[in-house]
Amino acid sequence: MRKLLAFVLVLLALAVVPQVVRGGYVLNILVVIFIYMVLAVSLDLVMGWAGQFSFAHAAFFGLGAYTTAIMQRDLGTGFWINLPAGMLVAGVCGLLLGLPALRLSGHFLAIVSIAFQTIVYLALSQWTRLTGGQYGLSVNPVPGFVPVARFYYLALGFASLMILVAWALSHSRLGAAWQAVRDDEVLARTLGLNTTAFKLCAFVVASALAGGAGVLFAHYIRGVTPDDFTILTSASIVAMVIVGGRGTLWGPLLGAAVFTALPEFLSAAASYKLIAYGALMIVMVIAMPEGVMGALLRRERK
Repeated sequence: MRKLLAFVLVLLALAVVPQVVRGGYVLNILVVIFIYMVLAVSLDLVMGWAGQFSFAHAAFFGLGAYTTAIMQRDLGTGFWINLPAGMLVAGVCGLLLGLPALRLSGHFLAIVSIAFQTIVYLALSQWTRLTGGQYGLSVNPVPGFVPVARFYYLALGFASLMILVAWALSHSRLGAAWQAVRDDEVLARTLGLNTTAFKLCAFVVASALAGGAGVLFAHYIRGVTPDDFTILTSASIVAMVIVGGRGTLWGPLLGAAVFTALPEFLSAAASYKLIAYGALMIVMVIAMPEGVMGALLRRERK
């Protein structure tokens, strides 16, 4: 209840931001933070709760974004139809990848996910007739949410809903099964759990949520290009989860906020952004292997 109350208070505080901040710069940064919060929380279902490593989250992010762009171009559909369609396409692709890949674990699963990420990027950049190639596709804004202040509320509402979905799943019996698989997969299998099915469920749900974030992102920037969904994007999302703290919910949210806002403070040294990310990852893995929120929770328990 205390965490839920804190979430509601933060949500109310964010709701009044457009009334206090008139400049569009801060609102634009917050919209991007909301999108990456959904990506980080959804990946945490796989990494933090089910204990599996995936470096293909940007691929599902891009599949959702390109689904809305292609549907709008070819079918003339709008955001509210493209959103569930993008989540469905990303979820199905997550299912198709997870069926063979989740029989593996550890480094083998990570390598397969990297291969899938590379395949999706090559398809988006080379299948010119469908995706527009390196030039990408344009996307119309969401009717009624054209000013950034209005789109801010759309992004805030979507992120809040997806976070609540992730919280509800992780604190259900399904979440308990994920934790059992994460902590000791052999023991969980001995107790009668279908560990592959539970891991696959986490993978599909996370992929669908990432696809929804991609739809929102495409309408926000009003276009898509393959370079928005590279392996570096996946690595950034993984870093958000690890630095914030896996399996804590608040940790990925914190990581998404820090890693999205950090480039704005490092704009004068943009060439060294990846070096700063790498250095931060090394320090966190050595000093706080459980992440910021994990360390705080451990200290609170003590």
